[in-house]
Amino acid sequence: MGTDSALNRVRSAVFNVPSRTDAEQSGAALPVRVIRGRAALLAMQGRLIKLSRITGQSGAMDWLNYFVSSPDSLKKTPYLLLMGSRATLHSDGAQAEDIEGAVLVYEYRVAGVGTHVFATDDVMGLRTVVAPAESRVEVAQLAIRKLMEMGAVAALISVDHGERGGTRMIAAAVETYRLGWRRRTAPRYLALLDTVDETLATLGAKTRRNFRSYRRRAELELGTEFVPEVQMGLPELREMNRRSTNPADDGMVAWHYSLLESESARVGTMFCGVRAADGRWLSLIGGRRHGNTTEIDWQMNLAGLPHYSLSTVMRAYLLEHETARGTRQLMFEGGTPHPMRHSFASTESTDVVAVRRWSVRGWVLRKFSRWLFPRNNFLGAALRDDGVAWK
Repeated sequence: MGTDSALNRVRSAVFNVPSRTDAEQSGAALPVRVIRGRAALLAMQGRLIKLSRITGQSGAMDWLNYFVSSPDSLKKTPYLLLMGSRATLHSDGAQAEDIEGAVLVYEYRVAGVGTHVFATDDVMGLRTVVAPAESRVEVAQLAIRKLMEMGAVAALISVDHGERGGTRMIAAAVETYRLGWRRRTAPRYLALLDTVDETLATLGAKTRRNFRSYRRRAELELGTEFVPEVQMGLPELREMNRRSTNPADDGMVAWHYSLLESESARVGTMFCGVRAADGRWLSLIGGRRHGNTTEIDWQMNLAGLPHYSLSTVMRAYLLEHETARGTRQLMFEGGTPHPMRHSFASTESTDVVAVRRWSVRGWVLRKFSRWLFPRNNFLGAALRDDGVAWK
C-alpha cells in the first residue's frame, strides 16, 4: 500500500477531486465496506492488527475483543468501516494490503433499538481510525459520509494524529448534514528514560518527593513488596474491589479480569500488585503491553489507609519495574488525575462531528444534549461545545 497513492485516493473521495496517481480512480468515490456486529468485527481482527502495523499504529487493534466486550460497548452496536480501492475489499478474502483506512464506531441503542447516533469509544482516537497519519482526518470524514448515507442522525469520530501529526483538511459544508471539527491537545504518556532517577527528574519537585517518601514510609511501616506478576482468581479480585477506595461494579471487574484469561495474556497483559508484610494486597494494577509501551487500564487501592497514598506507592514501584524491563512509554487509559500527568508528553487529536440537517432528531440532539446525554458523555459534550468549528 503506497502511502502517497492511498492519501490521494482518500482525498479524492472526500473532496471530490481527481486522484493524482491513479487514473482509473479519477472522479470515482473510494469504496467503503460496512461490517456490523461484534462477531463480524472479530473475524477481521487479524487483518486489522496487520494494518495497524503497516500504518505505524502498533497495538491499536491487538485487544479488539477486549474493548468491544466492555460493559459500555455491549450496550451499543459496533460498526467497522473499511476503505479501499480493490475489488477484494468487499469479499471475505480482503487482506490488510487491500485496506487503505479502517474506522471503528458504535451506534447507541435504546431498549435494544438503534438510534442512528454514532460515536467512537476512545476519546484519544488511538484505536478508532487505522490509516496513515497523513490521511486519518480524511478517512474519518469518509466514514461519516457513509454513516450519513446510511441514515445517521449524528456521528462523532476522534482521530489521533500520532507523533508526526497529520493533515487537517476538512471538507466543505454538505447539503444533507452539518460538519464540524475541533482540535484537542491532551497529555498522552510519560516518557521513561534509561534510569528511574532520570525519569523522576522530569517530574515536578513535589511529585518526586512524594514518590520517594510515600514508598519509603510504606516499606518501613507496612513492609511492602512489589509483585510483578499477580496470581489471583476472579472471586479474590472482586473482594479486593469491594474493599477498595472507589469500587467498580462486578461487571466491570469481570471485564477487566477477562483480559487476564485471554489468549494474549501470556504475552501482552500485565497484572502487578503491592503487598504488605502481613499478606494483605494494598494495591493492584492491570493493563496491556505492546512493543516498548505499557498501557494502564485500571488500579485498585485498599480503603482506609489514606496516610500512605497507596496510588503513589504503586506508581513509584511501577516506574522502577517498567524502566528495568525497557518500557519507554507509560500510558493510562482515559488519563490519570495523578499530578504526574503534568509531565506527560502531549499529542493532538481532532474530533470530526456531523449532525443531519432538516432533521427534528438532529435538532433535538444539539439543542437538548445537556439533558439527553450523561454529564460525562463525550458526544453530548461535543454537540454543545462552542469550540466546535461548524462548516
